[in-house]
Amino acid sequence: MARIALVNLASMPMPGNEPIFPIGARCLQSALELAGHETLLVDFVETPKAFDDLSWASQHWDVIGFSIRNIDPIDLAREGFVRYYQQFIQRVREAVGSAAPVMVAGGPGYSLFGSALLKRLQLDVGVVGPGETAMLDIATDPEKYRGSGRNLTGGRYEGFLTDRLDHPAALLQAYAGSSTAMIGIETKRKTCYQECVYCPYAHISGDNLGDLKPISLIEHEIRGIYEAGVRRIFFTDAIFNSEIRFAKQVVALLADLKLPGLTWTGYFAPRPFDDEFAELVAASNVESVLISPDSLDVAMMGRLGKRFDTRHVTRFIERCRAHDLKTRVNLVFGGPGETEETVRVSAEYVNAHLRTGEPVLNIGFRVLPATALARQVGIPDDDLVEPTFYPLDPDLFGWVIKYFDGQFLPNERLLHIMVGNIASKKMTKVPYPEESAEIAPTGFPYLALTRRPADA
Repeated sequence: MARIALVNLASMPMPGNEPIFPIGARCLQSALELAGHETLLVDFVETPKAFDDLSWASQHWDVIGFSIRNIDPIDLAREGFVRYYQQFIQRVREAVGSAAPVMVAGGPGYSLFGSALLKRLQLDVGVVGPGETAMLDIATDPEKYRGSGRNLTGGRYEGFLTDRLDHPAALLQAYAGSSTAMIGIETKRKTCYQECVYCPYAHISGDNLGDLKPISLIEHEIRGIYEAGVRRIFFTDAIFNSEIRFAKQVVALLADLKLPGLTWTGYFAPRPFDDEFAELVAASNVESVLISPDSLDVAMMGRLGKRFDTRHVTRFIERCRAHDLKTRVNLVFGGPGETEETVRVSAEYVNAHLRTGEPVLNIGFRVLPATALARQVGIPDDDLVEPTFYPLDPDLFGWVIKYFDGQFLPNERLLHIMVGNIASKKMTKVPYPEESAEIAPTGFPYLALTRRPADA
């Protein structure tokens, strides 16, 4: 059996990083331990000193795996994380010395940029997609993958349907210490049915027709989290209510458990969302119901790949109002075809239908591999590693301020908009290829905005 250290790089102290509970790394660790391997999960929220003191790295590991959740904060004003990952992994490489364990990385962020990160991080092997089956193969014969310089494609893991997931109390309590802490729970593994032009979730999650975690396993997981003192959970599914009958079972479970003080949330779609579901959600002590139409201009919603329009959003809001459900509506401005008129239409809808605190306003669409936006701009995946955004009209920031009621623009949000505006003006404009005389597919005289230097 192999000795494997798993390092949660998403818990590193980095500008703009907000660590969340490492559900992916924990699923991986559990699968490895059930197969008889010896593991250590290094998390810098649980053990802050482990970031500076790398003595753990020299404990004769066969494999050291790095979990990479994000590449950057997806914020116009924030830099990327990759250089911090490079620096840390180099420190680990120096700390292990001649022991030289096989170095591997995986996770959602890695899966998007596997080809580029395999080289930049100087890894032996990488894992793209769900990690359990691939890591079990690596653990069985680490030397087979030493210096392989390739990425493995993760596949369906049957243990998701049969194995209990028990998180260490110390790790849970480390994350529970924050007032905003939430512990993630997967209820299903299914390729997302949405077709949002900016979202790579279907690529990250892999080809999965739909594994629904048994309700008994979900109950066990919730009880364990609760007993550790955690009172907030987040269902990490791409769309919590995509399988509405199953979602109703999960929500009914939460209501039946009657755990005092336990609240929850997740990502929802405005359809399917019927009255029965709304009533169940209301009885389950939900914290908020979050949807992401991204725009409230019907034509713009279509260009963003949404499978619903404002009629469905309106019915969703009405149902939430009828059942006294707190609603959050996420909007992102700056996608394909965004104009002053589309911003005005979205603002008029918000001003007429939403209440203070309900809309979440953001500006700038991050261009990520394996998405329609990436195909449209035509920039090679490896060149998207540094924060890269779809072109923005320079007046966009002013339009948002102009048309939205002041109640939706508190000082913190206004400051964020202004900082984003300044940052966007300092970003490099990715030029259209010189060999082509065609009009840029974005409708702008450049392909994208990037924090990558022009001469890089």
